[in-house]
Amino acid sequence: MSGTNRNFVLVYVFLVILPLVGLAGILRGGRKLTAPVSIDGVWSLRVDSAQLDSLPCGKVLAAIPDKAISISQSGRSFVLSFPGAPTVTASGTLDGITLRASLTSPPESSSQTGCAGQFSLLATVDRQADPESLLGALSATNCPTCTSVEFEAKRQAPATSKGGR
Repeated sequence: MSGTNRNFVLVYVFLVILPLVGLAGILRGGRKLTAPVSIDGVWSLRVDSAQLDSLPCGKVLAAIPDKAISISQSGRSFVLSFPGAPTVTASGTLDGITLRASLTSPPESSSQTGCAGQFSLLATVDRQADPESLLGALSATNCPTCTSVEFEAKRQAPATSKGGR
């Protein structure tokens, strides 16, 4: 075998055969992976405002107009925001169909009400419901004697565009 042919074979092995073997290994390993449940979007929240008022600092959350939650998801992590109250945000993780998040009341509310409240949210995704729903509870983090407030959130249908796109 001449030197030119040997170099061609070596280059072919390194640039074609090895990448194909690597790709086959990646595809084989990825067969076991599953995508997390999609919770991204806008959800309409139903919660008893009177119960929410009973929580320390709950008035901050009860005052949110239209009770809509916007969820932005990236993999198993997500960020919650309330479109009517842009300063109230939360972040959390998704484990299977269980959501866990920590909410912090906005700094301006703590200066006005003397309340620097933190809340925890625990919910599950009901994929059998139409539309999908979240069922869960909201509780004050620093208040072990406080009762948790149950809520339900339904996924809002995405806005359809006019123009066929």
